[in-house]
Amino acid sequence: MFQDIDVFSHYEQSLFEDLEKAQRAGITSEAGREAFSNAMTELDQLVEDKETQIYSHLAADPLTRDYISRLDGQIHGLSSRIDILRTHIELGLMDGSDERPNLDPSLHRLMRQLRARFRREAALMPIYAGWLDRSANQAAAPH
Repeated sequence: MFQDIDVFSHYEQSLFEDLEKAQRAGITSEAGREAFSNAMTELDQLVEDKETQIYSHLAADPLTRDYISRLDGQIHGLSSRIDILRTHIELGLMDGSDERPNLDPSLHRLMRQLRARFRREAALMPIYAGWLDRSANQAAAPH
Protein backbone atom coordinates (compact mmCIF):
# COMPACT_ATOMS: atom_id res chain seq x y z
CA MET A 1 0.00 0.00 0.00
CA PHE A 2 1.24 3.50 -0.86
CA GLN A 3 2.34 5.42 2.22
CA ASP A 4 4.70 8.24 1.22
CA ILE A 5 2.26 11.14 1.31
CA ASP A 6 5.06 13.74 1.12
CA VAL A 7 5.68 12.72 -2.48
CA PHE A 8 2.47 14.52 -3.50
CA SER A 9 3.87 17.81 -2.23
CA HIS A 10 6.98 17.20 -4.33
CA TYR A 11 4.85 16.50 -7.41
CA GLU A 12 2.87 19.68 -6.84
CA GLN A 13 6.05 21.76 -6.50
CA SER A 14 7.44 20.28 -9.70
CA LEU A 15 4.17 21.01 -11.50
CA PHE A 16 4.24 24.67 -10.42
CA GLU A 17 7.92 25.01 -11.32
CA ASP A 18 7.06 23.96 -14.88
CA LEU A 19 4.05 26.27 -15.01
CA GLU A 20 6.20 29.15 -13.78
CA LYS A 21 8.78 28.33 -16.47
CA ALA A 22 6.00 28.48 -19.05
CA GLN A 23 4.86 31.80 -17.63
CA ARG A 24 8.37 33.32 -17.62
CA ALA A 25 9.16 32.11 -21.14
CA GLY A 26 5.73 33.06 -22.45
CA ILE A 27 3.28 30.26 -23.05
CA THR A 28 3.42 30.70 -26.83
CA SER A 29 7.21 30.33 -27.03
CA GLU A 30 8.76 26.94 -27.70
CA ALA A 31 10.17 26.77 -24.14
CA GLY A 32 6.80 27.86 -22.74
CA ARG A 33 4.89 25.22 -24.69
CA GLU A 34 7.34 22.53 -23.60
CA ALA A 35 7.14 23.55 -19.93
CA PHE A 36 3.33 23.67 -20.12
CA SER A 37 3.23 20.22 -21.73
CA ASN A 38 5.49 18.83 -19.00
CA ALA A 39 3.30 20.40 -16.33
CA MET A 40 0.13 18.89 -17.79
CA THR A 41 1.76 15.44 -17.91
CA GLU A 42 2.69 15.88 -14.24
CA LEU A 43 -0.84 17.04 -13.42
CA ASP A 44 -2.38 14.00 -15.09
CA GLN A 45 -0.05 11.68 -13.18
CA LEU A 46 -0.65 13.50 -9.89
CA VAL A 47 -4.44 13.33 -10.23
CA GLU A 48 -4.30 9.64 -11.16
CA ASP A 49 -1.96 8.81 -8.28
CA LYS A 50 -4.10 10.64 -5.75
CA GLU A 51 -7.19 8.85 -7.03
CA THR A 52 -5.71 5.36 -6.88
CA GLN A 53 -3.54 5.78 -3.80
CA ILE A 54 -5.64 8.00 -1.56
CA TYR A 55 -9.20 8.75 -2.69
CA SER A 56 -10.19 5.19 -3.55
CA HIS A 57 -9.10 3.86 -0.16
CA LEU A 58 -10.77 6.63 1.81
CA ALA A 59 -13.96 6.51 -0.26
CA ALA A 60 -14.25 2.77 0.41
CA ASP A 61 -13.88 3.17 4.19
CA PRO A 62 -17.16 3.84 6.04
CA LEU A 63 -15.37 6.11 8.53
CA THR A 64 -13.97 8.46 5.89
CA ARG A 65 -16.49 8.07 3.04
CA ASP A 66 -18.62 11.10 3.98
CA TYR A 67 -15.61 13.38 4.30
CA ILE A 68 -14.33 12.32 0.88
CA SER A 69 -17.76 12.88 -0.62
CA ARG A 70 -17.91 16.46 0.73
CA LEU A 71 -14.36 17.21 -0.39
CA ASP A 72 -15.10 15.80 -3.83
CA GLY A 73 -18.09 18.13 -4.08
CA GLN A 74 -15.90 21.12 -3.21
CA ILE A 75 -13.20 20.14 -5.69
CA HIS A 76 -15.58 19.32 -8.55
CA GLY A 77 -16.17 22.98 -9.44
CA LEU A 78 -12.46 23.70 -9.34
CA SER A 79 -11.73 20.66 -11.50
CA SER A 80 -14.21 21.84 -14.11
CA ARG A 81 -12.63 25.30 -14.27
CA ILE A 82 -9.15 23.74 -14.43
CA ASP A 83 -10.22 21.51 -17.33
CA ILE A 84 -11.75 24.45 -19.21
CA LEU A 85 -8.65 26.61 -18.78
CA ARG A 86 -6.37 23.75 -19.74
CA THR A 87 -8.37 23.04 -22.89
CA HIS A 88 -8.42 26.74 -23.78
CA ILE A 89 -4.63 26.89 -23.52
CA GLU A 90 -4.06 23.64 -25.40
CA LEU A 91 -6.36 24.72 -28.23
CA GLY A 92 -4.80 28.18 -28.24
CA LEU A 93 -1.36 26.68 -28.70
CA MET A 94 -2.42 24.99 -31.92
CA ASP A 95 -1.08 26.50 -35.12
CA GLY A 96 -3.32 29.19 -36.55
CA SER A 97 -5.18 29.90 -33.32
CA ASP A 98 -6.52 33.41 -32.76
CA GLU A 99 -6.45 32.89 -28.98
CA ARG A 100 -2.68 33.26 -28.52
CA PRO A 101 -2.85 36.77 -26.98
CA ASN A 102 -5.24 35.44 -24.31
CA LEU A 103 -3.13 32.47 -23.23
CA ASP A 104 -0.85 34.15 -20.68
CA PRO A 105 -3.82 35.40 -18.58
CA SER A 106 -5.42 31.94 -18.92
CA LEU A 107 -2.21 30.31 -17.67
CA HIS A 108 -2.23 32.65 -14.67
CA ARG A 109 -5.86 31.72 -13.90
CA LEU A 110 -5.05 28.02 -14.31
CA MET A 111 -2.24 28.32 -11.77
CA ARG A 112 -4.57 30.07 -9.30
CA GLN A 113 -7.21 27.36 -9.70
CA LEU A 114 -4.63 24.60 -9.22
CA ARG A 115 -3.31 26.26 -6.06
CA ALA A 116 -6.86 26.47 -4.70
CA ARG A 117 -7.48 22.81 -5.49
CA PHE A 118 -4.26 21.67 -3.84
CA ARG A 119 -4.97 23.80 -0.74
CA ARG A 120 -8.32 22.05 -0.36
CA GLU A 121 -6.77 18.65 -0.93
CA ALA A 122 -4.07 19.39 1.66
CA ALA A 123 -6.73 18.97 4.36
CA LEU A 124 -7.02 15.38 3.20
CA MET A 125 -3.43 14.40 4.06
CA PRO A 126 -3.89 14.20 7.86
CA ILE A 127 -7.05 12.14 7.27
CA TYR A 128 -5.11 9.80 5.01
CA ALA A 129 -2.23 9.55 7.50
CA GLY A 130 -4.72 8.64 10.25
CA TRP A 131 -6.34 6.09 7.95
CA LEU A 132 -2.91 4.53 7.26
CA ASP A 133 -2.21 4.29 11.01
CA ARG A 134 -5.62 2.78 11.70
CA SER A 135 -5.25 0.30 8.83
CA ALA A 136 -1.77 -0.71 10.00
CA ASN A 137 -3.04 -1.19 13.58
CA GLN A 138 -5.96 -3.33 12.35
CA ALA A 139 -3.62 -5.44 10.23
CA ALA A 140 -1.24 -5.94 13.15
CA ALA A 141 -4.00 -6.82 15.64
CA PRO A 142 -4.35 -10.53 16.33
CA HIS A 143 -7.48 -12.00 14.79
